[in-house]
Amino acid sequence: MYATGTMLRQSAALAADIEGLTGPVASRVGEALATVPGEALRRVVLVGSGDSHHAGRAAQLAFLRLTGLPCEALGTQQFLDYGMLGPAGPHAATLVIAVSASGSSPRLVTTVRRARAHGFPTLAVTGRAGSALGEAAGREVAAALGLTERSPGIRTYQASLLALLLLAVRLGGVRHALPGGGPAAEDALVAEIAATADAVRATADAADGPCRELAARLTETGRPWAPLVFAGTGPAGGTAMYAAAKVVEAAGLPAYAQDLEEYWHIERFADPADAPLVVLAPPGLGHPRAAELAAAATGRGRRVIAVTGPDDTALTGTAWHTVPVIGTAREEWSPLTGHVFAGLLGARLADRLDRTPFSGGGPD
Repeated sequence: MYATGTMLRQSAALAADIEGLTGPVASRVGEALATVPGEALRRVVLVGSGDSHHAGRAAQLAFLRLTGLPCEALGTQQFLDYGMLGPAGPHAATLVIAVSASGSSPRLVTTVRRARAHGFPTLAVTGRAGSALGEAAGREVAAALGLTERSPGIRTYQASLLALLLLAVRLGGVRHALPGGGPAAEDALVAEIAATADAVRATADAADGPCRELAARLTETGRPWAPLVFAGTGPAGGTAMYAAAKVVEAAGLPAYAQDLEEYWHIERFADPADAPLVVLAPPGLGHPRAAELAAAATGRGRRVIAVTGPDDTALTGTAWHTVPVIGTAREEWSPLTGHVFAGLLGARLADRLDRTPFSGGGPD
């Protein structure tokens, strides 16, 4: 039986997961990449569905900056149908990283088998060792949590994201592409990732109350605002997709993610004019546009919900509601704190509406 209490417990456990997983997963990453021709690679593709795809989108920047390689995050079916068509060049130059918390997604297993048969080096990121996906890929990084509670993906999402970030660091080391170079640079980046546990813990503590208040404000008329639009770009684009998924899964409310600029081109014209807009604005390259768009949307009458640092007065000063997120050492790690509010908000909305996770959408 699914319950919102499980979602809240999982959100509270996120910091401890980073503390417990970073070291062991970093070691497994090193073992998995030992047989990958890192210096010969010309491209990385991250493949998955649902939360696994969202984690790939959130981790793209880390691969781009730390490995010096082009990186794409594709849905499973998109890669299966079109991802093996190009770009031109030997398949052996494209590393395919398949992500699945269960490690048993049939469509993804088929995809990896086909990619491997076509000569692509493949690697699986899973939530348990010895999975069907790991066997199909021939290389596996297991970020195992030993979960027994059923829940929309919260701890599993973070574990997949953590593994991808550690893969980006190690692959950057293999390719001698890390800032500063050498093993010391790699160790320093892994230590930075481990240190995000403090920011994740602080974010969980700071965000729960505002998420509870936000759920009340979004349902205060007895009829919840829907759909909820989550807008972000860069790593926050993946976080926005994940956040929308938690609202759908937990509360059964329509929600979707949109790129910041695409929102301004399209959804700003949607009625009603005072509909909520959730703007994800972590520090980084996308922040100036996020602040600009939030101010413009507020000026048009939107109820802007700013998911940002508590001291980010560029957004908090005019936002209808603010959910605080504690910052990280660098933009590449920002999804680790950015996603924390999503499970909290989904659970609080479900409680307000007296719903249970995965109860919407009719019978399976």
